[in-house]
Amino acid sequence: MEPISRRRALQLGGLGLAGVLAGGLGLAWQGSRGARFDAAVGAELSEPSVLASSGGELALALTAAEGDLPVAGGRARVLGFNGGLPGPTLRVRPGDRIRVTLRNRLSEPTNLHLHGLHVSPAGNGDNPFLRIEPGQDFDYEYRLPDTHPSGVYWYHPHHHHLVADQIFGGLYGAIIIDDIDPVPVTRERVLVISDLTLDNAGRIAPASIMDRMVGREGNLVLVNGQLRPTMTAAPGTLERWRIVNACVSRYLRLRLDGQQLRLLGLDSGRFTEPRPVQEFVLAGGNRADLLVSTMAGSGPVSYTLLTLPTN
Repeated sequence: MEPISRRRALQLGGLGLAGVLAGGLGLAWQGSRGARFDAAVGAELSEPSVLASSGGELALALTAAEGDLPVAGGRARVLGFNGGLPGPTLRVRPGDRIRVTLRNRLSEPTNLHLHGLHVSPAGNGDNPFLRIEPGQDFDYEYRLPDTHPSGVYWYHPHHHHLVADQIFGGLYGAIIIDDIDPVPVTRERVLVISDLTLDNAGRIAPASIMDRMVGREGNLVLVNGQLRPTMTAAPGTLERWRIVNACVSRYLRLRLDGQQLRLLGLDSGRFTEPRPVQEFVLAGGNRADLLVSTMAGSGPVSYTLLTLPTN
């Protein structure tokens, strides 16, 4: 392995062809009435806080609320779980029990869905018909089967007629179910990719009629709430990236040239063997469990994780 001082930067959420044509990804937003959203591009990648199970149980509270939250290096009036965009990453193991107190501090009803998990929808389980009113708290309880597949999942609201707006507004977070036999890697990263559009007041812009007809794609594409962040890795290392597409309509065709990529699995399952790939596509709600082998070089080199056009 080469010395750690010889680093190469990986810029996430690069413009690629789609961004050049759209002309909006990663640009500072300027309101028409003097309000300004100052976006910071290229800051070092930060990751959501992690809440991990202990002794077979994870107990936590999730507060869904609107607030002036950090977005792309500035602050915007958006939604978030526990004051973050994305919310905390939940890390559990097969057989664990998860107890969540959902605190609704929104101005409208909401609920909670654990996307992809093999858990019961009955009662106070993963029940999309529950309606948690503004100001109310509700105690969810989930039991993971002992044989639950490992991998990356996510959580978000799932109240009928409100789900798209609440996810677009910032209510989402990753779930990691650990392997019984861990994959030996240098480090792991969680990458929650989302998009949003701000209006002239620095708030989430309402969906237009066309958005509701063909699907809404935000002008800002974010990774863990950041705009085109960077990260550094020593050549010759092996990283595991847990990627969630938390966009409500945007397809992500992801490509990282100059590195060796292998998919461990997509969504709720692991492949029998890792699959070499050059690129892969994630629709809204899809997840990827990716191994990245950083290639040796002759000095600091930059590579970009591109979001390319897809039909």
